Amino acid sequence: MTRRPNPGAPRGTGRILYVSDPSSIAVALLPDPVRSDDLRRWVDMLADSGVDMFDQEVYSMCWSEYWRSERIEYDQRQQHKRFIPMLDDGIQPLDVLIDQSHKRSMAFIAGFRVNDTHGYKSLRGGRFPFVGTGIADVIEKHPEWELTDLPEGEPYCSSYALDFSSRGVRDFTSGVMKEVVDRFDVDGLELCYRDFGYFPLGKGPERAHVMTDFVREVRGILDERGTSGGGRLLLGARVFSTLEENLAMGLDVAAWVREGLLDYLSPQDGMFADFNLPFGEFSALTAASECMLYPGLLPFTSQRARIRLKAAPLSSSTCRAYAHSCYQNGADGISLFNHCIVTHNYPYYPQLMQIFHELRDPQEVAAGERHYIYDPLWSGVAGYGLDENAAADSIVLDRGTSGASGKVHLDLYEDVDLVHCIQFLFRGFGLSHNDELEVRFNGHLIEDSVIGRSRRSDTPPENIAGVQATARREESLRETGGRYWACVPEVRVDFVPAPRPELSSRWFMLDLSTVVYGRNTLEITLRKSDPDASGEIVIDEFEVWVRPR
Repeated sequence: MTRRPNPGAPRGTGRILYVSDPSSIAVALLPDPVRSDDLRRWVDMLADSGVDMFDQEVYSMCWSEYWRSERIEYDQRQQHKRFIPMLDDGIQPLDVLIDQSHKRSMAFIAGFRVNDTHGYKSLRGGRFPFVGTGIADVIEKHPEWELTDLPEGEPYCSSYALDFSSRGVRDFTSGVMKEVVDRFDVDGLELCYRDFGYFPLGKGPERAHVMTDFVREVRGILDERGTSGGGRLLLGARVFSTLEENLAMGLDVAAWVREGLLDYLSPQDGMFADFNLPFGEFSALTAASECMLYPGLLPFTSQRARIRLKAAPLSSSTCRAYAHSCYQNGADGISLFNHCIVTHNYPYYPQLMQIFHELRDPQEVAAGERHYIYDPLWSGVAGYGLDENAAADSIVLDRGTSGASGKVHLDLYEDVDLVHCIQFLFRGFGLSHNDELEVRFNGHLIEDSVIGRSRRSDTPPENIAGVQATARREESLRETGGRYWACVPEVRVDFVPAPRPELSSRWFMLDLSTVVYGRNTLEITLRKSDPDASGEIVIDEFEVWVRPR
């Protein structure tokens, strides 16, 4: 084995950052109408679950949420109307959230969606609960702000985003941030970058300096308030999974950290927990700075698993596995995003959040069972490229090719001296119970006699796509002069799946002496094909269970 480096103890005292998106808590947890006591109880749930920093996103699509202003239009979507009675009584829900957070010794971060691909849900004719009466007035008044040069595919064509090349877009966005900082007793701001674009297609790298200037401007707004109010206000950024991907989008994250603009950085996939996320490149960047590293832990491992498990969130053992990888790579804590959308899943809020207490302590994380899951994150989501953002590679075996073989690389940061046993499982679509495979882990042959196999698994089909509402799309195109579709149906848990392909799972216990700390390799060769089977074999789901000593 390769000995692990000493990652050192996490810096600072903040370990758990809880991020609440603009709408999910309003839809799933809060009553209609909302009262101040309801908001205080919500904050108490977070504090009692071990949260140190509470980020409530308060701006998206040029709308304000949880506060009202003369400068910016209040969110017109149905779920945000439940706050209007409070607002009409002169009570800003944001003031209540901040006050209760401070009473419970939590820092309060106001989150800003720099762009928000949920914009399409607010277009006329949309059919999901997040639908409002249309896009924000300021967007309608400034059609030149729209980002129109986008990749091909339905999700891009039907979404709305702003082009940050425009000085008007940057001035409007930073102006809203300044108003929040001036009016409310926030402890900082978070810039949320999780969308498909901020600059025209292919222009990101050459315009990255424009976004860096924008981040500098936001840093200046915070520093001005901090100087007059005493103490530095925090600036965080939620960014994409790799430095390369960020730069391609026009986000020079390395420059932001080196220049001291950020107080924390949260790399993550936009929707799913990526167990092959390159933690190391981010920890190497932040370790030499004052910027804390809080990788994002999201409640699902892939769209495929989200459907199969009916949106059930990750188990405690899987949360531990992700946190263990984070801490072993020098993370200072964990950012929990989209856990606000699973409030009605067993064992329900607030019990569902109690795992946060464990996640704040690297030693407690290392003492519990860990279940790693490597799924292709976005497989089956039409429009984004089926496996463009896969957490794991796939092994494709062509039955017509003699000795067909493939390999995948899986990150596993485990010191085997501290481990009792490790079980490995992989699952193959088109894999028959009678297919004979040669399996090697880090080059070591796994004897066939110790490999278990199933005849079928409960795994879902590879591609579950939503119904394409052709007639409604054509009607919407007419209504909007060809600019938008009303709302492209997402892949949802209630859609009827396609017929299941043949599949089989295989599993085995690992010889601990063969396990590498860090990147491990699984190689599979089709030694003898099932004579009654046809078609290729696609192996792209992998799981690892670790039992510590």
